[in-house]
Amino acid sequence: MNDEILYLIAALRDASIDNRKSKNYEIRIWQKDRTWLSDVIKPIIKNNFGINANIHKNLLRLTNKNAVHEIQRISGIKTHGWDTPKAVKSLSLEKLVPYIRGFWDAEGGMPKKPENCTKSEQMYISFHQKQKEPLVFLRNSLLKMGYMPTTITKCSEAYEFRITRRAHMKRFCIEIGSWHPEKKNRMRRLLEKIS
Repeated sequence: MNDEILYLIAALRDASIDNRKSKNYEIRIWQKDRTWLSDVIKPIIKNNFGINANIHKNLLRLTNKNAVHEIQRISGIKTHGWDTPKAVKSLSLEKLVPYIRGFWDAEGGMPKKPENCTKSEQMYISFHQKQKEPLVFLRNSLLKMGYMPTTITKCSEAYEFRITRRAHMKRFCIEIGSWHPEKKNRMRRLLEKIS
C-alpha cells in the first residue's frame, strides 16, 4: 500500500458504505470542508483506482462497483464499525505516518482557534472514534513512536484520547501533519502558538 492508499483507508473512518449485491455499490464521505474532498480525497481515488468520484455539495460519492469492492477489501470498511486492517497492523512505525495522518484528518480534533488559547485553556490534538479498537491501535503506535497520549476515555458516544504535551503536539504537527486544508491551517496556528 502506498502513502495515498494508507491515508484513504484511514480517512474512511469518516465514510459510510452501501454494498448490496446486484443492487448498490457506494462509498460516501460527508465533510464540512468540501475542499478536503475535492483537493485531497478525490485525487487519491483517481490516482489509485482510475475513477472520478462525484462530489455534490459536501458529499463525495464513489459508485464504481470494482473500486468499491477493492477499497472495501483493502480497508475492511463495513456498514457499522470495523477494526484496524490487518495489513496496517503489520506495517513498521515509519510506514504508519500516512495512516495516522488520514485518521486524524477524518476523526481528529484540536481547538478551533488555537491562537486564542489562554494558559487556563488546554491546547490539544485529539482522536475520536465510536469503536475503541482503532484508537487502541493508534495510541499504542504513538506510544511506540515516543509520544505520550492520554488514556482512552469515553465521552458521550465516542472514545477519545489526546496529545497535550507541547513538545509532543509540536512534533505531531511536524512529523505527522495534515493534508486537510482547514486542519492544516489550524495546525500551523497551533505551532506558532506553542513555538
